[in-house]
Parts: sequence; C-alpha cells; structure tokens
Amino acid sequence: MRVVLAAAVFLSAIAAPAAAQTRAFDPRAYQDRVVGEPTQVLVLGTPHLSGAPDDFDPAVLEPLLDRLAAFDPDIIAIEALSGESIDALWRYRDIYPESATSYGGRPMTMAAGVRHGLQRDFPDAEAEVRRTLADWPAEPTAAQRRRLAALFVASGDPSSALVQWWRLDPAERIAEDGVSALMVEQMAQYDTRKNENHMIGARLAVRLGLERLYPVDDHSSDDIGSARIADLEALMSQAWMAELMRDPAFTPLREAARNLRTPSQALDTYRMLNAPRTGHTDANGQWLNMINRETPNAIGRTRVADWEVRNLRQVANIREAMAQQPGARVLVIVGSAHKPWFDAYLRMMTDVEVVDASRVLR
Repeated sequence: MRVVLAAAVFLSAIAAPAAAQTRAFDPRAYQDRVVGEPTQVLVLGTPHLSGAPDDFDPAVLEPLLDRLAAFDPDIIAIEALSGESIDALWRYRDIYPESATSYGGRPMTMAAGVRHGLQRDFPDAEAEVRRTLADWPAEPTAAQRRRLAALFVASGDPSSALVQWWRLDPAERIAEDGVSALMVEQMAQYDTRKNENHMIGARLAVRLGLERLYPVDDHSSDDIGSARIADLEALMSQAWMAELMRDPAFTPLREAARNLRTPSQALDTYRMLNAPRTGHTDANGQWLNMINRETPNAIGRTRVADWEVRNLRQVANIREAMAQQPGARVLVIVGSAHKPWFDAYLRMMTDVEVVDASRVLR
C-alpha cells in the first residue's frame, strides 16, 4: 500500500506541471512567486498644463505634490522623449518630419548651445551622464551639479538638467563648468513654462532629493496614421465623431486643464482624471469607438493600432527605467488618455504592482 501511495504522489507531482504547461502562458501567474517586494508603479494621469489658463499659478498643485511626495517614488518617469529617441527621429526626419521638429526642436537647440563648451554630442553626453551618476557623491559640489546639468542638456534631456539646476542654490546658477550663458537664460524660462514635466515631475524630484527624471515617451510609430491623411480627415469629418466630441461625458476631460484655478479644484480635477470610470470613458469613447464601426479604409483600426504601439513602447521604456531597481516605487506622469492603457499593460509584468492612484490622491 505504501508503494502504491508513493507512486501516486510521484505521478501527481509530474502531472501538475504538465497540466500547467497546457494552459496559455500568462506572466501574471508568476507575480506571487517574486522574491522580495514587488515594484510599485503609480501612473498619474494629468491634463497637459500647456492648456491651463494664462494666469495659471503652479502653487495650486501643492496638495497634489504633497500626496505624490507621500508615495515617495524612487523613480519619476515623464512623457518626454529621450535624447536617443530625438536623435533617431531627426536621423529619420524624412519619415517623421513633424515629430522630429515638434518634439525634438527645443532639446536639440538647447544641446547645441552647450556643445562647444562640452565637446559632446547626444551619444557622448549620454555616456558621460551614466558614468557620472554611477560615481555620484552623496554631497556633490555646485560645480559637479552644474556640469551634470550641462551634460543632461547636451544629451537631449533638459528635464533632468532642470532637476540639477533647481537643486543648486540660486547664487550658483551661473555659466561655469560647461554651462553656457544661453543655457542660464533657457533654464530661467522653465520657471514660468506651463508643462507637467517641470511643474510636477522636476519640482517633486527636487523635493525628494532625486537626481534625475526618466523620459519615456515614444513617437516612432507616428508614420502609421500620418501616411493616410485623407482617410484620417474623412474619419474626423464623420457625423458620429462630431457627436462624440459634443458628448457631455467628455466635457470634464476636455476642460480639465482649465479647472486648475485653486488648490482644491486642482486636486479634484486630478482625482477625476485618475478615477477608473474616467479611464473607461476615455478609452471607449476616444479610441475603441474607432474599431466598432466602419471607417474609411479601416483607418479606425489603423489609428487604434498606432495608439497601442505608442503606449506599448512607452511602457517598455518605463520597464527599462525600473529594471535596475527591483522593488522600487515608480511614479509615471503622463497625459490622462494614456493612463488606462499603461495600467493594463503594466499589470502584465511579472513583478509589478500597479498602485491605485485614487487611493494616493484621496
């Protein structure tokens, strides 16, 4: 009897893995097997602050910053292109003429302003940034911060340069150590530029003592839809699209940037944008409505495919940023339309826990 029982146990041990192998592979099945704490990722959906009122006061974001600081992220990722991505778009500008100029113009202009003093192009500057941070002291001097800021600018990452710049005493923000007089002027402009990467990302990084931001945006799929302009124009002119844009359910999303006049109004706006219901409304209305009906030459499906590609590549960049710090807390600041897609894709990762933004903003 003991022999029979032992054989049965042995056969069941073999059968269990075999049965598991017949099921479709799902990386989420491994999330409870991770050794150590999961990597926690909070995706903050935001309106683009460029659409805020002319008299917008960044101080209204303080309650939001307080709650994000309490989350205490180790990594902050932003919706901006890396120098490597900008360089690629520019090299392939015959394919991406508008994207190369729109998203790469300012970083390339700023990089050119410090190139003479540093003698570094995008790749050389990025390599030195990484070497510098790998040996970064606990108490860097002002000269070291200035040089790192200049290197970030030269690498095509002005947002991270701004973190270093704002961590300097105002009296130390001078044209030395690779910083040009033009760069000093350009850095001063960020005090009033309406952009969530700076007003939320950089300010929070300075508050938390972080050294940089992680640009994770991607526009390498922009040619997918732009190659079919006539079909896109026909899609946008259809009656159902105009009706959708008038839907009252979309009014809070369209007007989100305008509703940031007081601290309480700003916090309520961010709570609304990061509620699961809002994500469903946005995804279903703005994107998935393009695949559940006929569109000119199936351009709706092409448009959604383009959107999915961009989101997947952005999430891959986020995954790369967190790879060196397993178990870290990661904050991703991104246009609110991306949030439901980011959350869905990040939940597929083997050691990632997606944090409920509504809970953090409560």
